[in-house]
Amino acid sequence: MSGSGKSSLAFDTLYEEGKRRYLMFSGTQFMIDSTPTFDSITGLSPTVAVEQRIIRQSNPRSTVGTRTKIGNILAMLFAAYGTRDSRYDDGLPLSMEMFQKNSPKGMCVKCLGSGTVKKVDEDKLFGDLSLKVADVCLGLGKRGSTKKMLDSFYKHHNISPEQKLSSLSDEQLFCLKYGDSGKSSFMGFIPWIFHVTNGAFSTNSRLSYLLTEAGYMTKSSCPKCGGTGLGVHASSTTVDGKTVSELENMYIKDLFDFLRNAPIKRSPLLNEILSKLSCMVDVGLHHLSLSRPVPTLSGGEIQRLFLASYIIAEMDSIIFAFDEPTIGLHEVEKEKLISIIRNLVNRGNTVIAVEHDENFMRCADYIIDLGPLAGINGGERIFQGSFDEFLECNNSNTAPYLRNDSLLNIKQTYRTVNYDKILKIENANIHNLQNVTVTIPLGLMVGVAGVSGSGKSSIISDTLVPKLKDLLNDKFVGNEDEDSEGISEDNSVIRGWEQIKKCLVIDQKPIGRSRTSCPATYTGVFDRIRTLFSKESGSSAGLFTVNSEGGCKVCKGDGEVHYHVGFGNFIDSECEACGGTGFIPEALEVTLDGKNIRDILTLTVDEAVVFFKGRDKQIDKILATLQRVGMGYITLGQKTPTISGGESQRIKLAKELSKGQSAKDSVYVLDEPTTGLSFHDSVRLMKLMEELADKGNTVIVTEHDPYILSNCDYIIEMGPGGGSDGGKLIAEGSPHALKNNQNSIIGRYLK
Repeated sequence: MSGSGKSSLAFDTLYEEGKRRYLMFSGTQFMIDSTPTFDSITGLSPTVAVEQRIIRQSNPRSTVGTRTKIGNILAMLFAAYGTRDSRYDDGLPLSMEMFQKNSPKGMCVKCLGSGTVKKVDEDKLFGDLSLKVADVCLGLGKRGSTKKMLDSFYKHHNISPEQKLSSLSDEQLFCLKYGDSGKSSFMGFIPWIFHVTNGAFSTNSRLSYLLTEAGYMTKSSCPKCGGTGLGVHASSTTVDGKTVSELENMYIKDLFDFLRNAPIKRSPLLNEILSKLSCMVDVGLHHLSLSRPVPTLSGGEIQRLFLASYIIAEMDSIIFAFDEPTIGLHEVEKEKLISIIRNLVNRGNTVIAVEHDENFMRCADYIIDLGPLAGINGGERIFQGSFDEFLECNNSNTAPYLRNDSLLNIKQTYRTVNYDKILKIENANIHNLQNVTVTIPLGLMVGVAGVSGSGKSSIISDTLVPKLKDLLNDKFVGNEDEDSEGISEDNSVIRGWEQIKKCLVIDQKPIGRSRTSCPATYTGVFDRIRTLFSKESGSSAGLFTVNSEGGCKVCKGDGEVHYHVGFGNFIDSECEACGGTGFIPEALEVTLDGKNIRDILTLTVDEAVVFFKGRDKQIDKILATLQRVGMGYITLGQKTPTISGGESQRIKLAKELSKGQSAKDSVYVLDEPTTGLSFHDSVRLMKLMEELADKGNTVIVTEHDPYILSNCDYIIEMGPGGGSDGGKLIAEGSPHALKNNQNSIIGRYLK
């Protein structure tokens, strides 16, 4: 079950100890004395972990090409075999760096390799003279150095942040825009924007985010490089008529075919790149391109990207720990992945996989089952042995499903389509979509299926969701922690959207932005808890949060201090000042029925339900909803970096459901909600989604799980293949209709 201790064993124990021993004997670990959470571990070799919760990629410059190093080899290929346009040949020899947009020699001088430029609309920013000065400054300057800088400016020019722009003199307004030539420490709002964002408007910049959300800043393709991010040398050099940018934008499968047939002399360089590309095709990444930013990949795609890197490296005598490697794979793709992992084992490696997939478990040499339940009711070894022996285990919650004693409920009747209430996407052509027209019946549970790269995300996440965001405005609820990229960049049309009261996107992106974020802060329950402590003590609520006056001054509320141990490695050690609590002593002195604020954060949701029962109605409601989505085992203070994508999604779902505002005609969009769920937990989640549909809402689920798809009222199947072989609607209708549709691929796997 979820929370039974699988990840704790595989990653928090085996992987962490394997890493610690390797660093210790390589001479890179020092100063850190860690307390072991086990009696002994024998036979442990160096470990490598590919885990959803630790692969938090946020650098937009990190691409599939840079992560796999294929981009480097491709750059070397162009430097060796590229044909230059004589108009731009300056006589300098070609080098690898000239074909890399992250290199000073290869990047476009205007956009610095990003491929995009952002521009502030000054007239729009300062056009509404009824706005207050504080509004123009977007609420910045409430604390820290920014506050001191703005306070200095306000005082020098006799301006109040609550003053309207219309009341400012021409000189005051000019200085607010462009600065006062050093008379105060504020350089002016427009120069300050470029200073803070280094002129490139980093997408990670809080200021850039606020300007974009307010509509004051627009993003467009760089006019100098055409959006490639590359300089003139790369743009004017070709291999068989293609530039490096054109090759990087090809699907992996198409790039493999192109280079294999290109009139290039066979060399170790070419053989290496073909070998790497072939491996990526084998692990189900044929639909990606080398230019695809890593932060846009799903958790399953990132895992397989790392898996491909390890296979390419041809390592042996390593323990690999994988976190649900079959995530995001169609049933027909799982067999190939299992074969690849088997090859890792045949090379002399050990593979430990936290997995719920039935076929994967059947192929495993050894099964370890933990439980019996989650949280404090889990963490015990229920079984270890072969799969055949596992089927005979009577104490396991998983084995009955595998031997069909506990059959997953498959509904026999489906909600019928009301053709007066449909949402229609017409002529969608973004990415690999081939002018697709799709009908989404409202008030039903709708599944979106297809192999990797078939166009599922393109039709839902990249077409429907951005269009609805633009059309519904404040009725749209997405990931509040993510930067907005605006509407879909295709010519598709959405019809029937007027019938939707609200759209909620429940994705797998991390909850919160900082390391101190946790389920309690994200769902809002912590605000209510701090209020209870504040009333109990008479102190301000700020005393009971690590992000304010109650936080430890040494570790900044994190509870850990981070040490760099060389070679790019960091080790976290418990903060000695606060003992790992993250709080100052004064905050911990206040108790509620014998528990201080730190004790509360260590409670699981299940424990918190009992502790807070009857104290606060909203606390009871939020905690009960977390239980309903199967998150009763997590602790209230569990740090965001340790929460998987599937867990993040269910926490977001609980947050929205606890508000109780969407009674009917809302659209819920979920991306693979069964990620990380056992058979037992999938049944619970299925019931919750059925309840939403029963209330007249539409639940759109992008999913591979045959159990979930079999319980949908309507299925949209994209395909037939991935990348250039996909992008078409190949089947639609009820699960029963797809089982009898010869064009359907998923139909044969439906229950």
